[in-house]
Amino acid sequence: MKLSLKAIRFVIEALDHYQEYHDERLRRSALSEDEASDLLNDRQFLAAIKQDFEVYRNELTRQRQGVKADE
Repeated sequence: MKLSLKAIRFVIEALDHYQEYHDERLRRSALSEDEASDLLNDRQFLAAIKQDFEVYRNELTRQRQGVKADE
């Protein structure tokens, strides 16, 4: 899948907000151990996805800078 830099930025920002939502739920809610564990696992998964998108964004940025330098 190819995404624009703008789309990647939106996905990264959405993942940030979703991680913040998980953090807020962990702070505010009286959760069972299982629920808290699930939220922590989901948050780690979100962080991994976000990291993948950041790597993709950085690679795309480098490619675009290389194209501009060649012009």
